[in-house]
Amino acid sequence: MALDSDYLIVYGTLRPSFENPFARYLRQHSQYVGEVTFPGQLVDLGNYPGALFLPDSPTTVYASLYNIHQHKNELLAYLDEYESIGEQFEQPHEYVRALIPVSYSGTIFDCWVYLYQLPIDPNRLIESGDYERYLGRQGA
Repeated sequence: MALDSDYLIVYGTLRPSFENPFARYLRQHSQYVGEVTFPGQLVDLGNYPGALFLPDSPTTVYASLYNIHQHKNELLAYLDEYESIGEQFEQPHEYVRALIPVSYSGTIFDCWVYLYQLPIDPNRLIESGDYERYLGRQGA
């Protein structure tokens, strides 16, 4: 597995249909590539989702793929703040930024993603794996 990537996937409030300041910042400082999926589960955490990467999972999580090469370090630092990752935040962190393999247009490559790392309530699973669809925002 790679140690770095010029690609980021987002599955929740950073996806294209959201208009919060962080989602807008991501769109302004990267290039949208397309939609992808990865094996795992998506859980409703209240005002946002959390995703678990489970390589052998029969369920998938839907995500948006961005090329972040041009502003990668600045962008990842900004999004780490949004996801409350870093020494200035209390442990344990809710999320971890990790690299996972993603397939896009027949090519598999590693992408950054923010994965949920605390215990989940199985009753809060988002069965479709698609947060936009879950909220009724698809195509918004």
